[in-house]
Amino acid sequence: MYPDYSESNAYQRHLRDAVTERGYDVRMVGADRVLPLLGAVRTHGRPDIFHVNWLHRHFVTGSSLLTAVLAFRLLFELLVLRALGVELVWTVHNLVEHSRRTPRLELAVRRLAAQLCDRIIVHCESARDLVVDTYRLPAATAERIEVVPHGHYIDSYPNEVSRETARESLGYDDDQTVFLYFGLIRSYKNVPNLVRTFSSIDDPDARLLVVGNPMSEELATEVRTLCERDDRVACVLQFVPDGEIQQYMNAADAVVLPFEEVLTSGTAILAMSFGRALVAPRAGCVAELIDADDPLGYQPSNPGGLRQSLCTALDEDADVDAVGRANRELVTTLDWNGIADRTVRAYARGAR
Repeated sequence: MYPDYSESNAYQRHLRDAVTERGYDVRMVGADRVLPLLGAVRTHGRPDIFHVNWLHRHFVTGSSLLTAVLAFRLLFELLVLRALGVELVWTVHNLVEHSRRTPRLELAVRRLAAQLCDRIIVHCESARDLVVDTYRLPAATAERIEVVPHGHYIDSYPNEVSRETARESLGYDDDQTVFLYFGLIRSYKNVPNLVRTFSSIDDPDARLLVVGNPMSEELATEVRTLCERDDRVACVLQFVPDGEIQQYMNAADAVVLPFEEVLTSGTAILAMSFGRALVAPRAGCVAELIDADDPLGYQPSNPGGLRQSLCTALDEDADVDAVGRANRELVTTLDWNGIADRTVRAYARGAR
């Protein structure tokens, strides 16, 4: 499996361990070689399967020239692996790099890489359609796509702090409605717009907590400035250790994902694993996670959808806790044993 983010990425750890339990000898491969994929083969021997995640991190840079060189390296390595009889599997977590530094070149490379892979894994049915359309895949390649859901994060992180204790530690009263944004703060995640939208709602008992590590100092300054304009809004702009995630999740009534675009969201799975309601666009795989009767999901094409969903959650007749309990129940079906079984079946079906 490449690249190796297992130390900090619970998704990759769970997948590795569950696949290992099914009889596979799984080796995690880093990117510390001139030829990362072929270097791994030299170190560990020829594998039956080479499973690639987060493809853009292998070649996308801020320079078109360097991106082209690294893209050539990637395609060369994939071609050599195919010639060696190695089965190639690629999990598509996002359609393109979110920063879109070299989008046209990246799309061309992804289309070629897809046609070199024996199996392509996506996390939901809508992602399958988006991958086929975005990469303009021929029918023969589209048939190689397998849907394997994203597994849950129940018991992945400590969850021992009560709602009352979590709120007390953060200074929130029991009768306040607390919205939480949690995760990396990137431009496409639309956090400044979330703060502005929340501040336009006149509810003295509403609170917004923004927690995450910004991608740039410029974005950090923008978010911090917006938060300081509304005393109902607080921000913690830093990386959160695993043991502290429970403090923020258990203090919240709902987790807000104001994304402009989304394919797969680990944060949505995390929030549901903690039994939190989601305020999120019905887009990508998130749309398949939000129940059809859930009033907090909104259409991404609706410019007022985010505000409307926040107001719905603040309505005295809204049962946000019930939505959270339903989310927790739904996400329990995404257990890692089932995820590993489907992944292994995808491996078997892709074998040449």
